[in-house]
Amino acid sequence: MLRLPGLPVEWLRFQVVSMGQRSIGDELRDRLPRIVVNLITALLFWFVSMVAPRFVVGMSVPGVNIPPYNDASWLIWATSTLMGLIFLIKALSDIIVLVDLGTEITLRRLGIEESRPLKRVARDIVYILLTILIAAAAMPFASSVPQFGSILSTIISVIALGIFLLLIYDIGRILYRVLEDKTRVFANWLASFAEKVGEVEEDDE
Repeated sequence: MLRLPGLPVEWLRFQVVSMGQRSIGDELRDRLPRIVVNLITALLFWFVSMVAPRFVVGMSVPGVNIPPYNDASWLIWATSTLMGLIFLIKALSDIIVLVDLGTEITLRRLGIEESRPLKRVARDIVYILLTILIAAAAMPFASSVPQFGSILSTIISVIALGIFLLLIYDIGRILYRVLEDKTRVFANWLASFAEKVGEVEEDDE
C-alpha cells in the first residue's frame, strides 16, 4: 500500500481490512459526507487565500524582519493555504479508501481474485492515473493565481512527482517480491530434482 503524507501504511491497511467487514452502502454513507464537507472547507480556505491577502497588501508584521515572513499578505496566504491542504488531505484519505473499494469490486467483476499483489499493483496504477488527472486539473487554476501562480504550480508538480515515484517504487517492490517468491519456488524444485537424480545414480551404482 502506498504511503502518503499524514497517511501511515498501517492505517491504510486497517482501513482496507475494515472495508471487508462492512457493506458498500455503509462505507458510502460514512465517507461521502466527510469528503463533501472537507472538500468544501478546503475550497473555502482556498478562496480566503485568494481574497484576504489583497486587503493587507503592503502591511508588515511588527517585530519580524525576515522576508517573506514579515509580509502580512504572505502569512495570510500561507496559513489559509496550509489549512486548505489539511482538509484536502483529509478528503483524499477517504477518497483513497473508496478507490480501494471500487478497485476491488472492479477486479472481482473482471475475475481477478487470486493474488493480493496483483490487486495492489492495480490499485497503484489507479492512484497514478488519479494523481495525473488531479495535477492536470489543478495546474490551470494554480498558474492563474496572481503573484503565487508559479510557486503553486511548482508545489503541485513536486507533490504529483513524489506520489508518482512512490507508486512506481511500490509497484516495483511488489513485482520484485513476486519474482523472488517464484524464483525461490523454482530453486527449491530444481534442488529437489537434483537430489532425486543423485539418489537414482547412487542406486544404480
